[in-house]
Amino acid sequence: MMNGVMMKQAVYALNDTMKEIGREVNAEEIAGIVESHAIATSLSAAAAGVVPGAGGAVAFGIACTSTITMYGRLAKAMGVRLNNGLIRAVASAVVADLAAAVAATVTAAAAISFIPGVGSMASAALNAVTNFGFVYLAGIIFIKLVAALGVSKVESMSENEIKEKAKNIQNEMDIKAAMKEARTIYKDRNSD
Repeated sequence: MMNGVMMKQAVYALNDTMKEIGREVNAEEIAGIVESHAIATSLSAAAAGVVPGAGGAVAFGIACTSTITMYGRLAKAMGVRLNNGLIRAVASAVVADLAAAVAATVTAAAAISFIPGVGSMASAALNAVTNFGFVYLAGIIFIKLVAALGVSKVESMSENEIKEKAKNIQNEMDIKAAMKEARTIYKDRNSD
């Protein structure tokens, strides 16, 4: 299930951090949570993408909601106790920054969606792959956040501290390379 290099690096770093406190995480489960949310989001985004103009905005809303839900599931699987406020704080920091990275694609998808038939299909495909990548990257960022800070530190941080650290982690990532990895995984999953 862990197809991407960045996902493997993040999960292995998380496992190393957890071992330091005498716990282990199921690497396949962690990666599976991210991939399942990314896949579900891409399917919803594809369906929303056929709506001319507004489909991209609807798809982006789905991705944001899926990210929050995914963070809750990841926290539980990692044994991290975060309240909804802290989960939303991380999600809002990540969503705001990743939105800029995918804005051009979402805009292009909206523009071509007005072309009857082929435009709607192309828009749906663009929305699907973009939203898959968005959720996939959001998952990697959350995993890296917990790996970098450790469970007890994450649980005791304020919303602003968590947002700041999540932004720092994201700024250290090569977003273009990460999106390329996500597109490759998406295409590989859909070519079977």
